[in-house]
Amino acid sequence: MNMTEKKESLQPILQILKETAEKFRSLKQEAKVALYRKGDIATCKQKFEERAQLLINLPNRLASMMKSVDSKVKQKIVHHTEYFATSAQEALEEPEMGDFLLGALLTRQDSKIGDKNDLEKLIASLEE
Repeated sequence: MNMTEKKESLQPILQILKETAEKFRSLKQEAKVALYRKGDIATCKQKFEERAQLLINLPNRLASMMKSVDSKVKQKIVHHTEYFATSAQEALEEPEMGDFLLGALLTRQDSKIGDKNDLEKLIASLEE
């Protein structure tokens, strides 16, 4: 498989990753609006739970597209998306710190405002 074919086999995967990243960001914005403008904690929590569900569903959404992907790239995608899904599931199941964990999904401890989240970093690395 040449480089062009490798890039082409990634396009459907990149499309889903980009759509997920965009929806993930927009849900965070919707959560902020609900909380800070309306004081609506329930809607904020619901938006964060929707974000988690996006990550939980991601590995299954990509599974059927992985057949034609280079094995190293496939391994990288599977590793990252399964990690995202596991983190999201744990955040949903954590009664004490759940809200904080849901809000911090895909964010590294040393991240600054405006930095790419982990999903966006994965996308960028796949596009190189």
